[in-house]
Amino acid sequence: MSYAPQSQEWRSDRALLLVHGVGNAAPGDYRILHERIREILGDSAKDFAIYQLYYDSINDWFTEKTELRERIDSMLGIVSEGVPRGTIGDLLSEFIGDVLWPVLSQAARTAVREAYLAQLKQIVLDGIASGHRPKRQKLSIVCHSLGCFHTYEALHAAASDPSHGLQPATHGVRFKNVVYMASPVQLIRSVASRISGLVPSHRMATLDPEGLRLPGEDALGMRIESVDNWISITGSLDPIGGFFLRRKAQWAYMAVTGQLSIVDPQDGLVHDDEELRVVFAKSLENQERPPEVEDKNPHSWVGYVVRHAPSLKAWMTA
Repeated sequence: MSYAPQSQEWRSDRALLLVHGVGNAAPGDYRILHERIREILGDSAKDFAIYQLYYDSINDWFTEKTELRERIDSMLGIVSEGVPRGTIGDLLSEFIGDVLWPVLSQAARTAVREAYLAQLKQIVLDGIASGHRPKRQKLSIVCHSLGCFHTYEALHAAASDPSHGLQPATHGVRFKNVVYMASPVQLIRSVASRISGLVPSHRMATLDPEGLRLPGEDALGMRIESVDNWISITGSLDPIGGFFLRRKAQWAYMAVTGQLSIVDPQDGLVHDDEELRVVFAKSLENQERPPEVEDKNPHSWVGYVVRHAPSLKAWMTA
């Protein structure tokens, strides 16, 4: 099935793209998140064309999961070496694994990247059709969990490949804000590097030998970066974002030179490790659908958005 990007008329020069993580999302899902974003923007919401990326090819991942069992086990073995021992540690490994394993499928990964790039192109074209040249467009992205990985890959592809028409210097396409919430990019880099023979790494920016960096284009003897405001937000109890029971793991925490790094103290979400185990166990019950909104879940996208409401509004409306 070919991907059909969303298209809409802009009321001003601002657009926002929301990119979800694990789950076979469909139009109408994440309705509560969309409502919270509009509430946060307040009167300014009317000035934003708000898009949401739904990548249908995620369906393939659930079909392929059992076929990739041996490689998934190898990956989980590496993850388990870096998490606390015991029941909660085992559960954390499984929770992380459900975010990591789709990376093993190059076909699905490529399909999502192409869908993402098609949506970015359409956003820019919508802006042009509404009278706003690319250099004058104020583009923002808010992504969560595995959506952060897809965002990282898509932005690097957009900046490095002129065929997409999305480069910052050549085409004038730059992003005002990219907000990563619970990003697994460094986690994926670390695990995939350890099992490099099992991971199809073709055109995978996350595995660049030079390390993680902001996307950009080399032009006229200088590097023009694609993003003005690159923000990473995670929580002290969120293993996907690089924290294991309030301990930061350098091998799992995304640290890109030039990013604004924010870590939420999440002690108030759960009272003890047993309660945390129950929360993560519930999140694992049905990964084929977008997770329910859970106030206590350290990995909740809505939770991150609500906690950073004032900052999000300031960044988006500046």
